[in-house]
Amino acid sequence: MMKSAKIVWLSLCSLMLLMIGFQACQGNNGPKPIKYGVDQCAYCKMTVSDPRFGTQLLTKKGRAYNFDDVQCMVAFVKESRVKKEDVAAFFLPDYISNKLMPAEKMFYLKSEKLKSPMRGDIAAFSSVEDLEKTKATVGGTNMKWEDLW
Repeated sequence: MMKSAKIVWLSLCSLMLLMIGFQACQGNNGPKPIKYGVDQCAYCKMTVSDPRFGTQLLTKKGRAYNFDDVQCMVAFVKESRVKKEDVAAFFLPDYISNKLMPAEKMFYLKSEKLKSPMRGDIAAFSSVEDLEKTKATVGGTNMKWEDLW
């Protein structure tokens, strides 16, 4: 009786360790918080200060790189500081809500009147309607994520 209780106890402990290990390996594939006014751009080393333009690259190993402008993030990858195949996700802020979202799901507007930190002057929007409202005010050209590369 005592021996079977010990086996059940060891089995439960092993199962718990496996579950904890599995959770740790899954990681978090969502964006990490950007500390505006504190974090530095991984490319140009300026302080990331404008939440309408701060971007983030997340590697497959879970390391986050922050940028003050989408143009810095694109240049960082083009120069192979992190290879594109090692990137798990690119996150850009919605220009209206400043919430970081997957880059492939965004709509883009380029306008000199947007005045982004490194003069990339590209804003991302979660909806076409918000993009068109902003475009009516500042003008510019619609773009796609692929156009930035």
